[in-house]
Amino acid sequence: MSAPSLAPQQTPARQQAPVADPPTGTSWLVRRPRRSTLVSFEVFPPRPDADPDTVWSHIDAMAQAGPDFFSVTHGHSAGTGVSREALRHLRRTTSTPVMAHFTCGGTDRAGLERSVEQLLDDGVRDLLALRGDPPLGSGQWETPRGGLGRASELVSLIRDVERRRFGDGYRPGTRPLSVSVACYPSPAHGRDFEADLASLWEKQEAGADYAITQVLYEPEDYARFLERARSEGIHIPVVAGLMPLSNPQRLRRMTEITGVAVPKRLTDFLAAGTPDELRRRGIAATLSLIDDLLDLGCAGFHLYTFNRPDAALTILEHLRVRDAAREYRGRSPAS
Repeated sequence: MSAPSLAPQQTPARQQAPVADPPTGTSWLVRRPRRSTLVSFEVFPPRPDADPDTVWSHIDAMAQAGPDFFSVTHGHSAGTGVSREALRHLRRTTSTPVMAHFTCGGTDRAGLERSVEQLLDDGVRDLLALRGDPPLGSGQWETPRGGLGRASELVSLIRDVERRRFGDGYRPGTRPLSVSVACYPSPAHGRDFEADLASLWEKQEAGADYAITQVLYEPEDYARFLERARSEGIHIPVVAGLMPLSNPQRLRRMTEITGVAVPKRLTDFLAAGTPDELRRRGIAATLSLIDDLLDLGCAGFHLYTFNRPDAALTILEHLRVRDAAREYRGRSPAS
């Protein structure tokens, strides 16, 4: 019988847990404490009658400015192919997160699931779930045969695809996919404030991470909406959707699209004598609205750019300068 070895036992080396990259999706960007004001840009693919080179150059100029994220609408295309082209372009040319608009229209549940899978294959991880507008020429929404008729159902479908693709067990805010939804704080023709609140609660319960408002012009509308939402148990962050207020014609067009009236004091203020004065007044009115919304604790700002970079870039630059000034004084937008 051999003597036992007196050599010290070798203990296995302790396994180091892999260091995960920090999340970069829009859910994390909206929820995290920030030292700068969150700003995102909404863009859309070229119109059929537009010069595509000009549109892409405008989008590239906005990408170079470094917004926190982009969202890409279906624009004026009949299908989704051009939108996928815009998504791919931004993902190829910038590291900025890109959110895809995703609607219920045009197909059944299986088709919607395939569309989500295609977006995931393209590398998209951020989606804005919308019911969608009625077809052109129709004044009323009709649910496609075998399809979905509510944005909350679309959120649930996206989460179902997410679980099949990536597994389960993720906490809200750390899931592989970020899902945002729309909300409607401003009085608008044809909308029901109470029904919109109930709909937002359903979207939250289905798995939405945060909401983006329809265009608004009055901080009081945001404050009233947020107070009611919190009292009803809606806790997700609410990002304010804003339009640069420097083009009265575009403001009138937005009223036609959304039913949200432009306040008379704003239209009076924008009655400038020269294009340069109009631009200055529009930027000033936008920044004033942003300051009021920040004082109300707004989670960030989503600019409806109409693919026009000038005003959007000016607003972003002003906000970054103001953020630096606040940091110098020991304050931040979150405070």
